[in-house]
Amino acid sequence: MTAVLELVRTGNLRPTAKEIATRAGISLRSVYVHFDDLDDLFAAAGAHQSEEVAHLLYAVDAELPLPERIDEVVRQRAGIWETLAPIRRAVAVWESSSSLLREGARRTTRRAHRDLARVFAGELERHPPDDRDITLEALYAATSAGTWEVLRTERNLSVEHASEVVAASLTALLKDPR
Repeated sequence: MTAVLELVRTGNLRPTAKEIATRAGISLRSVYVHFDDLDDLFAAAGAHQSEEVAHLLYAVDAELPLPERIDEVVRQRAGIWETLAPIRRAVAVWESSSSLLREGARRTTRRAHRDLARVFAGELERHPPDDRDITLEALYAATSAGTWEVLRTERNLSVEHASEVVAASLTALLKDPR
């Protein structure tokens, strides 16, 4: 698993079993003794990576003042997306052929969505009923890994500047509509 993560972090988004074995210092046969196929290996590497960022998955206090909640959500998401960026790029390559990776991505999305609904429940309640779901989806989009990737790689923003953009987006979305 470590060999897969190391290869992905160095830019090899689709390492072969042979490359993984070489990096790990084991025989190619050993790869398949421990894992049925590369899908299982990549799923195990993804689970290992998730354990490495588990400390970043804390519950933001929904009772904090809005600016502090926004800062906490942005700080948390920035930490997660910065840590997971190389792995996330590899998952995007492998996801179409891996039901395990697709399901992992869905779980992550559901958790992030629920967390935003919880943290910003009070502000969402102030929106007209027809707008609540749209606003929640916009909050999710603003804090998503995809948005972070665009800001960091396509726009070439620093972590600080990208965080400011995400915070400004959340602030605008959560302003009292009345």
